[in-house]
Amino acid sequence: MSEITEAAERTPRPISIPEDVVRASGRRRDEPQPVPVMVHVPVQVAYTDVQLVDGEALAWTTGGLVLIRYVPEGSRSPVYVWVAGNLVHRK
Repeated sequence: MSEITEAAERTPRPISIPEDVVRASGRRRDEPQPVPVMVHVPVQVAYTDVQLVDGEALAWTTGGLVLIRYVPEGSRSPVYVWVAGNLVHRK
């Protein structure tokens, strides 16, 4: 296995709540402006872990789910994940 492949396998991949679960959680309400938050995002490496990251809350559902945007460490591109609302804390 090459070093690049091994490094890619060790890169944490965020795990979002599936879209059908998000839709079933209630009506979505988008924020007029992103809200700065700290959020525990489930990530998978060779196992599932949780990382505390800086992010922005973009939308909420009445069922308590939150759409988060953040840039993972070592990346330049943002990631969008749905997480349970109790994992999100306003700054």
